[in-house]
Amino acid sequence: MKAPALLGRLRFDVRGLRPGLGWLRRLRRTGDGAGRGPRKPLSKALLGAAALTAVAYAGVAGWLALNADSTREAWQAEIPAATVAVAALPPPPMPKAAAPATAPLPTDAAPLPLPGVPGAAVTLTPAPVPGLVEDSRNGPLPRIAQDGRKPWQVYARPFPATDKRPRVAIVMSDLGLSGVTTGNALAKLPPGITLAFLPYAERLDDWIERARTKGHEVMLSVPMEPQNYPRDDPGPNALLTMLGPDRNIERLEWSLGKAVGYVGITSTTGSKFTANPAAMQPVIDALKARGLLFVDARLTPKSVAGPLANLAGVPRALGDRVIDRDLSRGAIDDQLRELEELAKTNGAAVGFASPYPTTIERINLWMTALADRGIALAPASAVVNIQK
Repeated sequence: MKAPALLGRLRFDVRGLRPGLGWLRRLRRTGDGAGRGPRKPLSKALLGAAALTAVAYAGVAGWLALNADSTREAWQAEIPAATVAVAALPPPPMPKAAAPATAPLPTDAAPLPLPGVPGAAVTLTPAPVPGLVEDSRNGPLPRIAQDGRKPWQVYARPFPATDKRPRVAIVMSDLGLSGVTTGNALAKLPPGITLAFLPYAERLDDWIERARTKGHEVMLSVPMEPQNYPRDDPGPNALLTMLGPDRNIERLEWSLGKAVGYVGITSTTGSKFTANPAAMQPVIDALKARGLLFVDARLTPKSVAGPLANLAGVPRALGDRVIDRDLSRGAIDDQLRELEELAKTNGAAVGFASPYPTTIERINLWMTALADRGIALAPASAVVNIQK
């Protein structure tokens, strides 16, 4: 059927579509332009086709408006679906209250753990303790309390008196001058090792507090005159045989006033001074009056410090070996084994060492099976007056 006939049958007035046929008017205006003639009217066939298209679109839109809901339901009915019931997750169980842990009693009966390995902690008495300190121009000096308490006993690292095994004490000497070396010793040494600090050390109070917090018993390494003095100079305020007793006691108090919390003194330089009875006796008397112990490194076989301490009633221990004179690993291991044998023979043995990395390494390795060999690592205060 031709378009004019169709339009005649529908009796459709094309003019009624003018608001929606703006595109036709634009199409008709495309003929306008410079040099062109007047626009030609559109043919009736084209107008009829446009009207038919508009009617079709309007019909589809109307049908969708009337049947959209039913159509959507039909589509959904054609799609397979399944309904699954999901049960709610049960609430998480309430955490059980942890039973309070029972801390083991501090003891040195078992070997102390290596650095970084958990073990029973030994707490030292915080320093200074009221009644055990007197003020002086040289600083706080140790003293015996009115009730008889002595600094060497109060500041000692606890050790069980019931432990009857042979005891070995290691004194790591001359700490404090090098921050790196001292820090390495504190970080890696077992707490059963006794640490001896030089009075010249900067921040000596801080070093000693850190050492005692980690469980180390602490001593002062007092400079004394060596055999080849003055070529070998032990440092300022060293105790010298050429000085009178008053001068040496003044120098001793200068060293003692640098810190608190130590149990006594030792010396790794006094090979000449400790062999001189006249020079050594006033020092022994001063230690007795202040309640301190003395560890004689026995740098010379002529040392009289130990016998003088015995006679005066000053608690004393005697050095048996310097374990790292030879820094080879085998030599250090040999010295440690010799200390064990001496401890079995004499009840206790004392070794001196310096904070070299190799020395610290060998001490830690030696400690791993010490208890299996029937030996106890003890602080210096636990070996006084035991050695035969």
